[in-house]
Amino acid sequence: MNLLKNKFFLFTTLILIVGFLLFFRSEIYALCIFLIELQEHKETLRAWISSYGFWGPFIFIGIQISQVILSPVPGELTGLLGGYLYGVWLSSIYSTIGLTVGSWIAFMLGRILGRTYIQKLVSKKLLQKFDFLTTNRGSTIVFILFLIPGFPKDIMCFLLGLSPINVATFTLLAFIGRIPGTVMLSLQGASFYDEEYTVFISLIILSLVLVLVIYIFSDSIRNFLKKKSR
Repeated sequence: MNLLKNKFFLFTTLILIVGFLLFFRSEIYALCIFLIELQEHKETLRAWISSYGFWGPFIFIGIQISQVILSPVPGELTGLLGGYLYGVWLSSIYSTIGLTVGSWIAFMLGRILGRTYIQKLVSKKLLQKFDFLTTNRGSTIVFILFLIPGFPKDIMCFLLGLSPINVATFTLLAFIGRIPGTVMLSLQGASFYDEEYTVFISLIILSLVLVLVIYIFSDSIRNFLKKKSR
């Protein structure tokens, strides 16, 4: 019986991986090209960031803050780049600071500027899906959403600005809830720089499987959390 379960689990995992690779093949190809080019100039890149001396970490933190508020580049990319430049722990610290501050700013913008501003920022379809967050009072739901890989956390910060949740509570949840994903991305970047490709590929596959599972069950998860938030 256990053998049958193991085979079923392995088969399901392989199907999920293949499905993800096919669905996101163009994004994966672009990422591979980027990583190859990055590895060819890794010493130059670290030397460049080191040339800023004391201000280097602040520049990186500023980038993390900006990607939450403006989203010019995917947060996953900046997190991975942080691990590549600074190693696991420094990157995790810098990224957590930047993401927490960015989340707080997004939250305050939503609270101060109101729904009219949010409606211009967020598509109507996305707003309809996650509008339940604007009436959420519980911290548990928010914490779970921060932990879920692939969830639009930056948009959530703006929407939660319309909710009754306390500012200090939100900031603490954003700080703690973003840590696991931040460490994972930093570990990926650091392992790639150190040419530990087995670790890097394993972490990438794990992340892809998690995101794919979340994507497949996204409607069910959202509906479940929506009911709980009431």
